[in-house]
Amino acid sequence: MYLEIGFMLIGAVLFILVLFTIPILIKVWRVVNQVTVTLEALNERLPGILRNMEETSANINQSTASINYEVQKYTATAERLHHVVSGVVRGMEWLSPLSVRSPFLRKVSGVAAVVKGVRTFVQVLADKKRK
Repeated sequence: MYLEIGFMLIGAVLFILVLFTIPILIKVWRVVNQVTVTLEALNERLPGILRNMEETSANINQSTASINYEVQKYTATAERLHHVVSGVVRGMEWLSPLSVRSPFLRKVSGVAAVVKGVRTFVQVLADKKRK
C-alpha cells in the first residue's frame, strides 16, 4: 500500500514538473526560431559587411601611407633647413669678431653717434624755439 502511494506521489510530482516545463520548452523553441532567423539574416549580410570592412581597411592603409610619406618629406625639409640655418649661424659667429675689429665699422659707429647727437641737438633747439 505504501508503495502504491509512493508511486502515485512520484507520478503526481512528475506530472506537475512536466506541466511547469512545457511553457519553458515552448519559450525555448520560440527563441531558437528567432535566433535561427537572425542567424540567417546575419549570414546574408555578413559578406557585404566584410567587403565594406576590407575596403575601409584598405583606405585607412592608403591614407596612413600617404601621411607617412608627407611627414617624411617635411622631416627632410626641416633637416635641410636646420643645416642651412646652423651654417648661417656658424658663419655669422665666425665673421662677427672680424667685423667688430674692422676700422670701417668703427668709423660707421662713430659717424652714427655724431649724427644722433646732432639730431638730438636740433630737436631740442627746435623745441625751445617753439616755446
